[in-house]
Amino acid sequence: MSTQPNYREAVNKVYSSLKGKKRIIADRLLSEPILMIEKSIADFAKECHCDQTTVVRFAQMLGYSGYAELKIAVARQSEAIWQEFTPDITEARHKSKEKDVASSLMRIHCESITGTFRNLDQTAIRKTVSCLGKAHRVMICGSGSSAFAAEDLSIKLSRQGIQTCFYRDQEMWKTFIGYLESSDLLILFSNSGETPAIIELAETALRKKIPVAGIVSFSGSTLARLANFPILTENRGELPIRLGAMTSRTAQFMIVDLLTILYSMGDKKRSWNYLEKSYV
Repeated sequence: MSTQPNYREAVNKVYSSLKGKKRIIADRLLSEPILMIEKSIADFAKECHCDQTTVVRFAQMLGYSGYAELKIAVARQSEAIWQEFTPDITEARHKSKEKDVASSLMRIHCESITGTFRNLDQTAIRKTVSCLGKAHRVMICGSGSSAFAAEDLSIKLSRQGIQTCFYRDQEMWKTFIGYLESSDLLILFSNSGETPAIIELAETALRKKIPVAGIVSFSGSTLARLANFPILTENRGELPIRLGAMTSRTAQFMIVDLLTILYSMGDKKRSWNYLEKSYV
């Protein structure tokens, strides 16, 4: 059982004594707790028009060690990670919990796919597929949940005769990026577009004039800016504190399948020859 104080009770105890910026922080926390869960300390401080030190001191005033501990307490006590799957009272009378959760999952995954399709940059897709057809080697990288989509693409392209390079170990990334040349292709997966190791790869590739395709959810992210072919996926605002990546993963796998199918359609005879070898 958690020994952390209830954040609402803690705020209520000191609320009357709060002034200025701390009163603003308290009001935002009470009215929009989800905001704290979604934001980094820098972004939350900006929302409250104060500096990060004030936010930390506010958290400590409530009995927490700092912003991170307060954020976790808010997430736990508000049960935010389950809110999207919890029916309202009227719906709950007519549905089982299992069907309701399944229905919610179907809805959010369909929205993710639909949003990704609606905003698809056809030019970026076309150029990426063109590079796949010309590249001597294709290096594919992703960390965390994005590694699943990266590995899936590597396997599917390998089955069509493309020489792919995929490793989960980031130290291997640093080694093998050195073997790539301007005639190759680097494909990077990152939901946020700000994963440090992924950004470092993109910057290295650009210095070596290696084309980069970036599968990313945020158009204003560093990866989207650096990539020669930024391919945007739908971002439904998944919380940083969650059971696991869900909608972002679905959108990435859609792009994987789209690239795979388009590449295979470019030369059906070639694709069939490779597929036939694997089946035999």
